[in-house]
Amino acid sequence: MSDIIFENGNIVTLDEAIPRADCLVIRDDRIAYVGGADGATPYRTPRSEVIDLQGQTLVPGFNDNHLHAVSTGDYFSRPILAGLNPDQIIEKLKAAAKELLPGESIQGSGWDYPSCPNPHRKLLDRHFPNRSVILFQYSGHSAWLNSYHLKKLKISSRTPDPPGGIIERDSSGEPTGILKERAVYPIHYRRLIEMNLKNKLRTRLFDKAMALFRENGITSIQDNTWIPFTVNHYKRLHKKGELTTRVSCWSYGKLKLARFWLEHLQFDPLWVRKGPRKYFVDGTFSSRTAMLTEPYRGEPNNYGLPSIAPQNLYHVIQTAIRQGRQLALHAIGDGAIREFLNTLENFKDDRRRVRDLRFRLEHAQLIAPEDLPRLADWGILLAVQPSALIDLKKDRGLLGEERANRAYPHQSILKAGISLSFGSDVPGESTFKPLELMHLAVNRNSIENVTPLQALCAYTKGSAHAEFMESEKGTLSPGKLADGVVLTEDPTTCPPDRIKDIRVAATIVGGKMVFRSET
Repeated sequence: MSDIIFENGNIVTLDEAIPRADCLVIRDDRIAYVGGADGATPYRTPRSEVIDLQGQTLVPGFNDNHLHAVSTGDYFSRPILAGLNPDQIIEKLKAAAKELLPGESIQGSGWDYPSCPNPHRKLLDRHFPNRSVILFQYSGHSAWLNSYHLKKLKISSRTPDPPGGIIERDSSGEPTGILKERAVYPIHYRRLIEMNLKNKLRTRLFDKAMALFRENGITSIQDNTWIPFTVNHYKRLHKKGELTTRVSCWSYGKLKLARFWLEHLQFDPLWVRKGPRKYFVDGTFSSRTAMLTEPYRGEPNNYGLPSIAPQNLYHVIQTAIRQGRQLALHAIGDGAIREFLNTLENFKDDRRRVRDLRFRLEHAQLIAPEDLPRLADWGILLAVQPSALIDLKKDRGLLGEERANRAYPHQSILKAGISLSFGSDVPGESTFKPLELMHLAVNRNSIENVTPLQALCAYTKGSAHAEFMESEKGTLSPGKLADGVVLTEDPTTCPPDRIKDIRVAATIVGGKMVFRSET
């Protein structure tokens, strides 16, 4: 295979040995050389492909630390309701219904309480009495249903709340149509099975997701895969040369049979890898189910809702240590993080083992300051998503001013010596474009904002470390995988408020150009 030479560029390597260069050479799927133009002379042959960057910036490929790939394709294939008020939601659903078969369910995602403060089944019933309407709140931890679908689920005023879930009721005791946490799980599971078991549907949805990833410079994804059939789908795509993003495949602890099956599949060490084992410790702020050490604002008795019993969390950690498995634990509130740390104290003799396994806390949106040193001491990695910074006003309403101001403590995490990685949690969060999320993390009006360089490192080096791949990717270093992104500007030196306007000019995965902008 001939060499590919990128020249006349601003190459931000993130490698401390060679922080910047103007020339990079790719041989096969690896980086062969980084440095000045003169040093690339031995690689120049008549067969070399030379790409003139014309001063554009080349950075390591973005690595999203936490997303749901097939669900991303599903999310962007149906009505997106983010920021819409009730009237706007109904109009969007009516337009979507015209494209559906008679009786086919209407599904949408992204509505939230600030713009739609009082969702109720009766509003949906007035316009859609004879077909199911299923609208997922932006976090995915709640759903808004009409009466038709409540009846299909056999939910009535007499239906008890499931363990760890809430069927919201009005003053007369009737369901409002809002299901929270484990009450909404059956809906998620049914759609999860459909998306992952129906080959044509899965292909269409993942192809859409891959297109979005490569258009936005995402060369690696750490995916809540959960289903073995989908892992095999990724492997088939790679075998055919059609996979354009590297995938770390996660199992979900609650799906015991699928977890066992998935974790015993054969994986590819560079393209389709075995990722961590996922569990939920709590819920979300917006559904008021994230666990807090102090109650939610205006609800003196609501400290959130645990998603796992303390004895089960102990068993999960014990099993992971014994089996040598990395854990990825959804923990949003400071109460959930403290519960996890307190449980860890039972394993003091295994502290080194825990550090080596790089247990991860996903999201970690509120952390008690006194718990940061504890996290550092145990070597816990924090995999956060700046997409949660989009609506800070909402957090003030949920948490109060003081807690909202110290939420998303990215700079404090770094100062505590804790490994920080960035991602999106799409479609749990609707914004997934790395440059937009870097913009949010850098330009917030807070002592917790990070520098552009820190944000770029979190999205590349930090995410590679989170999946035990720092020796293979995360920097543009000789010998590493040739995964990179060509940007129209340098996010580390341009005015910070312009980071969101930087465009992806090209995406390279394994030495192949998988996306090239036409403009």
